[in-house]
Amino acid sequence: MNDRPKLTIKKPLSPEKQFQLSQGLQYRTLNVPKKLSAKEQEHLMQDAQKKKREGIKTALGWLYEKFPACFNPKDLKPLKLKIDKDLYLLLKQEGAPSKSQLRDALAYYTRNIDYLKTVINGKHRYDLEGQQMQEITQDQIDFAQEKLEKILQAIKGKKSHKK
Repeated sequence: MNDRPKLTIKKPLSPEKQFQLSQGLQYRTLNVPKKLSAKEQEHLMQDAQKKKREGIKTALGWLYEKFPACFNPKDLKPLKLKIDKDLYLLLKQEGAPSKSQLRDALAYYTRNIDYLKTVINGKHRYDLEGQQMQEITQDQIDFAQEKLEKILQAIKGKKSHKK
């Protein structure tokens, strides 16, 4: 009734096998990354943040170039809900950013203070061609207002902390 294999006592490893096993373990310990100092960790974090900012900048440039009727830094429009799904279909084009860069760029774009004000004061959401798609609901306006207030409080907190 028991499907587990029976335990057996095996012979000890030969010296050759023991040597091969120890060499394999030494190889693995050589490839284990060393513990980084706080300064090295900070440097790696700064490099990662810089790379992410560059990816966002690249993706926003692509959006501004390909979809000027929808993405315009001088004339912000509330984006239609789930516009990212429309954009993901176009990522196979040459010069398109990666999916993660696009996701980061959209998050950056929609968390912008001016964009949130546009949603609060707007009436409709727009698609990639700049056509009106959906009306902005009161719940969406309230959500944007709440986000805007949180951002402004965080900015005030940073300014008072610096003083």
